[in-house]
Amino acid sequence: MESTNFRPPRRLGLLLLGIIAVLQAGGGGVVLWQALEQAGGLVFVGLVILALIALGSLPITVYRLYALLQGGYSLDRDKIRIRWGLRGEDIPLLEIEWVRPANELGYFLPLPFLGMPGAYLGTRMIRDLGTVEFIASSWRKMLLVATPEKIYAISPGDSSGFMRAFQRASELGSLERSASQSIQPLAFFQQIWASLPARIMIMAGLVLTLGLFILVGLAIPNLDAVPLGFDANRQPLEAVPPERLLLLPVLGALAFLLDLTVGLFFFRKPAQRPAAYLVWAGGVLTPLLLIFAVISMILAV
Repeated sequence: MESTNFRPPRRLGLLLLGIIAVLQAGGGGVVLWQALEQAGGLVFVGLVILALIALGSLPITVYRLYALLQGGYSLDRDKIRIRWGLRGEDIPLLEIEWVRPANELGYFLPLPFLGMPGAYLGTRMIRDLGTVEFIASSWRKMLLVATPEKIYAISPGDSSGFMRAFQRASELGSLERSASQSIQPLAFFQQIWASLPARIMIMAGLVLTLGLFILVGLAIPNLDAVPLGFDANRQPLEAVPPERLLLLPVLGALAFLLDLTVGLFFFRKPAQRPAAYLVWAGGVLTPLLLIFAVISMILAV
């Protein structure tokens, strides 16, 4: 029996996640623009915080989109293989106790916290079932795969075809005893941490970004107004309330987060790791330049 691949339902998940990503990016940008229009005070600070929350959560949505696009399940005579973003699981058929649709439980299966179409992800302790790990995109197509350790909730698009393929594989029997394998996102981050250049650049970017926030936070109480940049003749622009300086560390933090996310994407493949290092180097250079800019603006007062 050859390996049979099953894709999860994607259309609704891609639509909803895409809308959320657009709202986060567009809404965060609009809020940040509105903050620029404020003279200062609590309204300005509140808008900056809202923009930081919206834009800062954008990489999570983008990762969920990526995981949904490349996620899937495969089944052969030896194992069920689950791949979902950085998460992977190989379950030997000999360890599977049963497979059944979730709608046959007789009660509504509690879903993971913040689960939504396209991204039912996470682990829950459920009465009568024990530990259930959700790696699914649709609750209507959800199947439960039970093992002695936990139950996996998956959602192949053709759930009936998956059940038939599993029944056939069980009847044929395994050709060899397959070893279980679990790939956790934590292992990927440990691999990154083990790389000295990656560790140095990521930590340097983080420290410089935090230093930028601290520098601006210390400077604001001691300033009445500050020119937020220079004109073409290298003369300071019209002075604005000092709270506007908060925009620089916010932009620096968003740039660092973007560089970190893009670098993680490139780091997955050894051949693309030089590109990851280059992107992470940009995450160091950006807050460093912004620190110099803030010092220049303070000295220009």
